[in-house]
Amino acid sequence: MLDLVITSVLTFIVTLLVILVRNRRALLTYHVRHDRIGVSTYDNIHGEVLVTVGDSPVQNLYMSNVWLVNRSMRDVENLEVKVWTGNEQMQLMTEKTHIEGTVEFLKHTAEYEDMKKSLQNSIEEIERARAAGDDVTAAQIHQTQAANWEMWSNQRWYEVPVLARGQTIRFTYMTNILSDVDPVIFISCQKAGIRVKYKQPYQPIWHLWGVPLVEASFTGTVIGILVWLVVINSISILWLAALLCLFVGLLAGIPGAAGVRLYRWLQNRLVG
Repeated sequence: MLDLVITSVLTFIVTLLVILVRNRRALLTYHVRHDRIGVSTYDNIHGEVLVTVGDSPVQNLYMSNVWLVNRSMRDVENLEVKVWTGNEQMQLMTEKTHIEGTVEFLKHTAEYEDMKKSLQNSIEEIERARAAGDDVTAAQIHQTQAANWEMWSNQRWYEVPVLARGQTIRFTYMTNILSDVDPVIFISCQKAGIRVKYKQPYQPIWHLWGVPLVEASFTGTVIGILVWLVVINSISILWLAALLCLFVGLLAGIPGAAGVRLYRWLQNRLVG
């Protein structure tokens, strides 16, 4: 009996170590959805159909939504998230960001803000040059800012102070496709301990006592195996052993969620 207890304790310790190692690298997943709003085309009966933004016609107008989800068991801090299009024919025209369930929105990185200011200043300089009739200077300024124009049209860089476990960031863009290619948006985050992965389809994360059901089920399965080992080696009455194992199996999520919360508590107290 003593050997069984020691084995169970060692198995539980190994399980905690596996979970700790598994969660040293946080997993962020994202999903993208594109909804076509309008298209500029020519109809034989009605003639030319134009979709315009302001006074400028656009070819294929989409509303693109991106969800970035923290699926790890820990909070992540001080992230720099880059959102970028998959081809040069796609333009990000407007943007709206927020962390779902909160009123928080994201700010651009300092580097990106500097690029925006430089681009805005160049627009004013081009307008002044054209007003003065100096088209050569206007063309030179536009050529100098070509890289910033491309970056502004195809990329966004954001600061994320904190993304708690289970939280979701939603990015919304109005996008213009200059050809008939499909719209594509990617997300990247270059930081040690963070892995970003595309996951299709996006599904809301359900929780039990604040623990994602996936984590609760995994931990509950491990706990169920430990209980099964104890039961088959300590209870000789077959029907009672089967009833206990059945009961633990049916309610695996509850001890699993409790185990995860205990692990988080120990981690906060011992590791920080």
